[in-house]
Amino acid sequence: MVRELQRPEVASVPITDPVVKRELETFKREAAAFLSGKLPPEDYRAFRLQHGVYGQRQSNVHMIRVKIPHGSLTADQFEAIGDIIDRYSPRKVGHVTTRQDIQMHFVPMDAAPKVLEELAEVGLTTREACGNTVRNVTADHYSGLCDDTVFDVTPYAEATARYFLRNPANQKLPRKFKITFSSCPHDWGMIPIHDLGAMAVIRDGRRGFAVYVGGGLGAAPRLADLYDDFVPAEELLRHIEAILRVFDRYGERRNRNKARIKFLIARIGIEEFRRLVREELKSLPPVDSGVYREPDLSLLEEAASHPAWAASHPPIEPRPGFEQWKRTNAVRQRQPGFRMCYILLPIGDITIPQFHAIAEMARKYAGGKLRTTQNQNIVLRWVHEEDLPYLHADLVDAGLAEDRVLSIYDVQTCPGADTCNLGVTSSKGLGRAIREALFAANGVFEDPLVQKIKINISGCPNSCGQHHIADLGFYGMAVNKDGRHAPAFQLLVGGRGSGEGRLAKMVMKVAARRVPDAVVKLVSHYRETRNEGEEFGDWALRVGGPYIQELLAEYKEVPAFNEDPTAYVDWGATSLFSLEGLGEGECAV
Repeated sequence: MVRELQRPEVASVPITDPVVKRELETFKREAAAFLSGKLPPEDYRAFRLQHGVYGQRQSNVHMIRVKIPHGSLTADQFEAIGDIIDRYSPRKVGHVTTRQDIQMHFVPMDAAPKVLEELAEVGLTTREACGNTVRNVTADHYSGLCDDTVFDVTPYAEATARYFLRNPANQKLPRKFKITFSSCPHDWGMIPIHDLGAMAVIRDGRRGFAVYVGGGLGAAPRLADLYDDFVPAEELLRHIEAILRVFDRYGERRNRNKARIKFLIARIGIEEFRRLVREELKSLPPVDSGVYREPDLSLLEEAASHPAWAASHPPIEPRPGFEQWKRTNAVRQRQPGFRMCYILLPIGDITIPQFHAIAEMARKYAGGKLRTTQNQNIVLRWVHEEDLPYLHADLVDAGLAEDRVLSIYDVQTCPGADTCNLGVTSSKGLGRAIREALFAANGVFEDPLVQKIKINISGCPNSCGQHHIADLGFYGMAVNKDGRHAPAFQLLVGGRGSGEGRLAKMVMKVAARRVPDAVVKLVSHYRETRNEGEEFGDWALRVGGPYIQELLAEYKEVPAFNEDPTAYVDWGATSLFSLEGLGEGECAV
């Protein structure tokens, strides 16, 4: 049971920025025109998507995506998002995406202007969370804390996000553009799968970035190419703008399916792309022109800004499960005496009481700050080691003390057919079912190498759940059996999103209702037959697709309807599977 926590009222601040005020008034006016029938749906669609307001599979409601640059939020902002969801979303659940955003679903159409206004009052925006522009700029949540951090990339990610927000240079690109930052070779920003990735580098005492371009997932995944092994930090925004201008000029505009920058680079080659960018740089203002946004170095976290909670409160007895949670979820920082603590969010979802509880924990133990992560969890940074028992106790009370973060149990999914127009199957429903099957094994999968397996699920081939970079990836599809549609998933194996990256290989279709059993059998077989120290992805690629197909052959076919009608019901559904409601997608992350 979630304990009610005493919390301060989050005060909104009057919006003084004239650009933001004008933007909100315009949105309110356009929304009213659409609702009154004066603005055609297609015209309003393009307008609202530029503001991060999506259509859903369900009629007359929106999904609204809040941009969280580098995943950083104050406790007040996080709590305000929860309060807004509480007021305007009947489901009363928030969802952390694989790009560090927070989404709210089932928002009534007429409430969208008010949601955007209330977000702006706490310094948040949905602007360009969709559309053919620069999306949310993500960043390594370990930045500045891990032993091999080159330097903290947070100020540079912030400068990039702010510089390109509302920037005329990227308002009508051929397709969306995703940027990420990593601070160390572990590459928590997952550079290989991004349109542009910047890895922190120091050369001859000078800060800079190794810049990669042309990565992406979707139906045609591609790993990024190295653009330049050292772009000085002060030159970064100038180079990104030049890259965007080249993309804008030469990218595909007739065929949306070929419009990402990865297709441009694949077509002309990285050498020609570099040449075009060099030419474009000649036309841009120099670094010292004052045009480019300076990094806000006040964002650097080089020391704790808050005292230990334990210093002014009586000691407590650790709750059951504390040591296991501490071992898997409380990561040592390079700064002695501090931990970065993961809060595992099953399937990326957060309830309203949990929004409030996490905000209170951030105030008590992390200086009033928190970060969302690309693996759909939350981290509290700079937690004093002596505060860990208190934090764990609060997590237990909030129903958030699950351990083994980033393990096989920490399944990653997109919203899928629950809300998305493109979703064929329920990725979240399958994610829950797989977790239940793994937990039901009663500790059989506690083996350290098994724990390292990552499972990612998407409701369609577009890879919003990032199935291409999972050890075990699934994406939803429909199969036809005796004239009926049934839910199924394509199985992929052997992916990896960080470092050099590796795209998973497609293996076979699996009937949706058989996927959890197939996962248990495949993982058990890996555990019994691997070589010493061999990780799952390497094992799966070594034994090969035909071997896995034979192993899992019993799970491929959908039974006849009269033999098992439940095979024609998707996970989490109460009626027969149907493609009704499938339409043009707006919700690709």
